[in-house]
Amino acid sequence: MLEEVKVILDGNENLTEEVRDNLMELITIFHEIFKDVDLTTLKERLKTLKIKRESMYLVKMPCKYIPHNNEIAINYGLITEADARHWLMHSLLGVITAKDNYYGFNDEGDSLLALNEGYTEILTNNLVGDVDNNFFTDEIIMTNLISKVIGNDVLYKAYFSNDAGMVLKAMAEAEVK
Repeated sequence: MLEEVKVILDGNENLTEEVRDNLMELITIFHEIFKDVDLTTLKERLKTLKIKRESMYLVKMPCKYIPHNNEIAINYGLITEADARHWLMHSLLGVITAKDNYYGFNDEGDSLLALNEGYTEILTNNLVGDVDNNFFTDEIIMTNLISKVIGNDVLYKAYFSNDAGMVLKAMAEAEVK
């Protein structure tokens, strides 16, 4: 599985060798912990993934995955002072779970955006460690509270299957109990 990912990644001429190596290291870390997650979307998106420097006015965090462009937008002013590995993993989770113009269990209307960012950040922290200046502290707290109500297994399954409806249904059922 990882050999196939490496071949695809190495074929992407949009990325420098250093970036490809960094991405492969993070993909390996992810795959070692989440062996059951299907990497089909990742393999498809890695073929054309781009990393682009963006204006600090457009990207308010060190970097962000933009699914409809299949690019990781870098805020150079912030990334130089941040844990680049952490932020690249956060963005990579977007690549792994991307569907159309969203990723994770968010949907086209961004109805679960805060929950999605909170869960992505929790996964990132577990994979590569926490950061001092976390942009998503409130979202992490909210996500942890919601996971206590509906169960982390529901969040996990919904996140990696792009199913916002699963989360909403579990929340509605929890309200009835």
